[in-house]
Amino acid sequence: MDHIDQPLLVVRVIRTGGFAGLRRQWEVEATSEDEAQAWWPLVEACPWDDTPDGGHPDGFVYELHANERAATLPEQQVDGPWRDLVEAVVHRAS
Repeated sequence: MDHIDQPLLVVRVIRTGGFAGLRRQWEVEATSEDEAQAWWPLVEACPWDDTPDGGHPDGFVYELHANERAATLPEQQVDGPWRDLVEAVVHRAS
């Protein structure tokens, strides 16, 4: 009998703001060790402890979560490893 365990890794991207204050959310759950190992390099490449402080200008704001890690970034700072992670989650969840 197959038993689906709790996810080993949950990666969530929430985009809010923009014109009309729309909210979108995408999520990936890695339930197997192989799936988790495929996602960890993308998660680990992001500078979770080095996110910008202060207010966010008009436009989209991204909230990124990977298990206990969290970061909030204005759209113009979603680049490099952050962009790679966002694009992978959106692509997988769509």
